Amino acid sequence: MSRVLLACGGTGGHIAPGIALAQRLTDDGHSCVLVVSRKTVDARMTADYPQFTFVAGRGRGFGPGWINRLLFLPALVASIGSSLRLLRGFRPDVLVCFGGFMSVGPALACWLRGIPVIVHESNRRPGKAVRLIARFARALHLPAGVRLEGIPLKRQHDSGFPVRKEIRPSAKEVARKTLGFPTTGKLLLVAGGSQGSRALTKWVETQLAEISVRGLHVLCLTGPGGRGGEVRAGSSVVRFLPFCNQMGLAYSAADLAITRAGAGTLAELAACRTPAILVPFPFAADDHQTANAQYFVDTGAALLVPEGDLLDATALIYDRLSNNSALAEMRNALALADADNRWDELFQETVQLARDPRAPVA
Repeated sequence: MSRVLLACGGTGGHIAPGIALAQRLTDDGHSCVLVVSRKTVDARMTADYPQFTFVAGRGRGFGPGWINRLLFLPALVASIGSSLRLLRGFRPDVLVCFGGFMSVGPALACWLRGIPVIVHESNRRPGKAVRLIARFARALHLPAGVRLEGIPLKRQHDSGFPVRKEIRPSAKEVARKTLGFPTTGKLLLVAGGSQGSRALTKWVETQLAEISVRGLHVLCLTGPGGRGGEVRAGSSVVRFLPFCNQMGLAYSAADLAITRAGAGTLAELAACRTPAILVPFPFAADDHQTANAQYFVDTGAALLVPEGDLLDATALIYDRLSNNSALAEMRNALALADADNRWDELFQETVQLARDPRAPVA
């Protein structure tokens, strides 16, 4: 039995693929430990997976602002120290990093100990952590067509986004009944990612009267500390929920989603065939969400609306929600996107290096 360490904390987009890979590895008989952050989103997501061992690591992001940059170095030293202690106890055969600030300390600790490092980047514009770790990683798994300059091409591979096994499409009627929504009428899912989005929540709040007139239903995920509760008017049900641990059902219940454009969200939308209007987070590092969204839009699987144009796009949202033919075309494009979301090579390479750290990677 091989031992695999996964560094995947900080945001849902980092945690979710780590859990997905851990699910497949443990099903195959391997032992996994997952390093996550101390943030609320990590605690909420990991609570649904008691079968796994999660360790709260150390570390912080590099910026923005000079205070964060000043505190980054001591936090990194502490992260390396705590990672080295973890290595002594768990003794992993391989480390898989999923980017973000929680990956750097474990990656450097493993590099110092001669443990092979694999890095997975899901966004179409790789972040600072990935660009750093890539310099000494045995292999990089990147979105199709994305490559890092200065890194040998033989170490870079196309890879999809690991999707958790429970994120699968369900019958719409079953999904709605399970979530407590009426089975008739159109349902709009509004989700700002694991952190929530005040802009998306505010849009729903400004539309409550119109939503009621149209007889629509809305599930609005507001994020940690966000609004909760339910508003009913006529046949319309609008539910505000800070966190949802049944995302497969949420996607399946919806006729249309308004979401951010993190790579994990896009992969899950595709897995559940949920048409979406993407509103990229405008302050994402390197504007990577816009790059993610545009790639998805180009396939016909979604529409893109900048956050500043959200109110002006209200008519577009309602028109698309009522256009069954256009929604069907988007679902067909989503099915193709899901079929292209292959990540077998990441799993196979993890197992290969765990069994033989000196094995050449394909």
